[in-house]
Amino acid sequence: MIHIYYGDDRLKSEAEAKKLLGEDYEVIDASTLEPANLPTIFLGTSLFGETRKILIKDIFSRKELYNEIEKYLKTPHEIVILEDKLTGTLTAVKNLKKSSEVDMKEFKKPEVKNPYLIFNIYDTALKNPKKALEMLRKVKETEDAYAVVGAFASSAVKNLKSAPNSKRNKNILKELAKIDNLSKTTKFSENPWLLVESFILRLEKM
Repeated sequence: MIHIYYGDDRLKSEAEAKKLLGEDYEVIDASTLEPANLPTIFLGTSLFGETRKILIKDIFSRKELYNEIEKYLKTPHEIVILEDKLTGTLTAVKNLKKSSEVDMKEFKKPEVKNPYLIFNIYDTALKNPKKALEMLRKVKETEDAYAVVGAFASSAVKNLKSAPNSKRNKNILKELAKIDNLSKTTKFSENPWLLVESFILRLEKM
């Protein structure tokens, strides 16, 4: 079966792909492919005759490749295609969506409902973590933790641009990247707010 995971939340789509494929799978970058390679990938057998598990990245960036996918819908293998955007023609994408042989899912980054307040919480956290934590706990019921991490990262990027040599700003961005990954690939996905709160409490010393 062919699984097409797309959207701007690449970390989440990659985590879903790994969950489906398991630990042992092939990874193929579509930039290295030609149409002549596709039969071997979608229909070729392994040395042991087993079903192959394959992750293909960014095949929709090349028209000569994505137009060929319909020929291989009966693939015996478990194949995941990762995309940021489905940039193929409307007809090609529509036909794939209609096929019972294709599992298509979109992974979008959530948006904060009150961005001004979230940015204000981040600015407060830089100076007064305890107060920022109180502010955060008042909005947890209405905001998405992943979106809050994204908003914090936007503020951190802005601060780094204004002070590119700031070691603190660089450390903060690295920490936010770790939090984003942990919240999507570990047990913290059940309660990512724990990571956000811990980050705020440690922010003053970064």
